[in-house]
Parts: sequence; structure tokens; C-alpha cells
Amino acid sequence: MKISGSGTLSAGKIDDNLQVSGSAKLKGDFECYGFHSSGSLRGEGSLTVHGDVSSSGSFRLEGSLYGDGKARSSGSMSVGGEISVKGMLVNSGSLRVGGKVEALEGVNVSGSARINGDLSSQRMIKISGSSTIHGDVYGNDIILGKEAKLSRNIYKHLNIVNGNIFAKNHIHLVRTLVEGDVRGRNVIIGKGTEIRGMIYYVDSIDVHNKAILLKESIKITERDLE
Repeated sequence: MKISGSGTLSAGKIDDNLQVSGSAKLKGDFECYGFHSSGSLRGEGSLTVHGDVSSSGSFRLEGSLYGDGKARSSGSMSVGGEISVKGMLVNSGSLRVGGKVEALEGVNVSGSARINGDLSSQRMIKISGSSTIHGDVYGNDIILGKEAKLSRNIYKHLNIVNGNIFAKNHIHLVRTLVEGDVRGRNVIIGKGTEIRGMIYYVDSIDVHNKAILLKESIKITERDLE
């Protein structure tokens, strides 16, 4: 189904892909097999997609977004509930989520993100843009922030995590503020990072001389990491 002008869809399900290049409004919960929008979408309920989700325009959903594939946004995406996708979540625009975000195959944010819940994945979580996460972060490998060659203020935190960070393997934090604890196998605390909780590591820890740790780091065993 294609909407190239202006259209309104009632709550329900279509056994087809939904493509929007104009302006579309969803009234209630909606279900489709694939979703692509280069225009404007407004939804009053939740959207369930049995495939990939792609948005390069304006995407505003009052409910939650569920997807069986990957989700990609290069425009403005606002979801009032949660986001849960089985594939990878890629965002190069503006992402605002009222609940938790779960992307099983990984998370890659090069734009800006504000998440009012936990952020989790079974693979890598990489944020090279800016983010505020009002919850915990769980992943296999977690990279928040990136090294900047020139910076007027290295203590300006580009990433803020109000909860804890847990990785099964590696953690690398740059210009990141963490209110809670950090736990991983190998931990790198880069320039401009502040950790207010404890740091637990299994194999190694590296702390930049321009990072701030309010508590001591503790070496733990493999079993303690699980």
C-alpha cells in the first residue's frame, strides 16, 4: 500500500508493505509486513511491522514500535512507548523514546537519542553521537562517545546514563557521565568521562588521566560478570 498524498488509516492489519511519501495518519494500533516512510507519519497507537522499518522523514508514534526486522531512521523519530526490534537499530537523526529500547542485533546511533528507559541488545551498542539514557544499558560490547581531535571543553558530556552499564565483553566510554555502576570484561574509561558508581572489570581496565572516578575500581571473576 502506497500513500503519496495525504491519507488516514484506521486501526487494523494489512498483508502488505506500507510506503509513505506524503502525509499519513494511523488511528489506533496498526500492523503491516514492512514499513518505509520518506514523508510524515503520525500514529495514535502502536505499530507492529513483520519486516524492516525505515524512516527518513518525520515519524511520530504515541504508542510503541515493534519490528521483526531491522529499524533505520535518518530523520526525526519520536515513539511514546517502547521500541522492540529483532534486528538492528540504526539512527542517524533525532530519536526520542518514552520507554525502553531493545534491538537484538545491535544498536548504532550517530545522531542524537533520548531514551526514558533501558537500552539493551544481544550484540554491540555503539553511540558516536549524543544521548541521554534514563535507565540501564546492557550489551555484548558497549561503545559510548568518540575521541575528538579538537575540543574546547572535554568535560562536556555527550552521553549521560542515569543507570548502570553492563557488558558481557568490552566497554569503552568517552565524554560520558554514568550515574551508576560499570561492569565489563575489559573497561576503557576515556577522556572527559565521569563515573559516579563502582567499576567492575574481569581482565583489564584503562583510565584516561582526564577522566573522573568517584570510587575505586574492583577486579572480579568471570562468574561475577554473569
